[in-house]
Amino acid sequence: MTAPNVQNNLPNAGKQIRLGRLINPANGRAALVAFDHGLHIGTIPGVENPGAMLETLADAGADGFLVAPGIARTYASVFTGRGAPGLIMRLDWTNRWRGKEALGHDEGRGRLIASVEDAARLGADAVLVYMFVGYADPDAEAHHIEWVARVVRDCETLGIGCIIEPMPRGGLVGDNPYDADFVALGARIACEIGADVLKTDWTGDAESFQKVTAAAFRPIFLAGGPKTDTDRDTLAMIRGALDAGAMGMFVGRNVFQAPDPGRVMRVLRSMIHHDLDVERALELLDS
Repeated sequence: MTAPNVQNNLPNAGKQIRLGRLINPANGRAALVAFDHGLHIGTIPGVENPGAMLETLADAGADGFLVAPGIARTYASVFTGRGAPGLIMRLDWTNRWRGKEALGHDEGRGRLIASVEDAARLGADAVLVYMFVGYADPDAEAHHIEWVARVVRDCETLGIGCIIEPMPRGGLVGDNPYDADFVALGARIACEIGADVLKTDWTGDAESFQKVTAAAFRPIFLAGGPKTDTDRDTLAMIRGALDAGAMGMFVGRNVFQAPDPGRVMRVLRSMIHHDLDVERALELLDS
């Protein structure tokens, strides 16, 4: 399967330049790290010392980081200089991921906390927003789509890369938010709205994930999701997504909560940029 290259059909020179700092223009691939967890769920293992972890993963070859505005502002040095990783700024917040013991809500709601203009001022190469489908309240879903579309238009105006994270969540979704048909539905809607790049859930195996890549006409990067049980599980997930047409990863906890985050980052980068299989990647982890 030939996946769409992020540089295709990007007449906006600003987008082309900025996304080229995140994603290899030669092959369309990238090893990206999600590091925005503290915005939504507070302090969790691996994010207690943001600057040190960002430096560790940058030194290990992370192509870019997804961070909240406060991290972007405080740790600007991580993103400064030739060869520094790219900066993706999250523009929205949600209370969806907190359990009730942490003052969360069953279905949750989100809001924009920053603008594309704010991201440009902080030097971002791209912005990212959630796009939830499946709310029990249809007006809540429509409102969400409306402000996602507004972000897309602002990105066009300012020449900033636009990454949408479509996720089936909410009262209509039921017990399996990773259903391939649901994930594919969100991916197609995000493309139609105008995403440059997508960050999507893993559907469990390469065969089902092909439904997602087939539904999308923009490059897909795999969201890491919850912490996996073993390194093999993490590597198999990423290998399966690549085989199904994904262009790389947006992994968080499976990197920064690893016993040796730098080593895991280096191996995942090699898997994505040099097409390692799972067994070879495991050998590198153990070496």
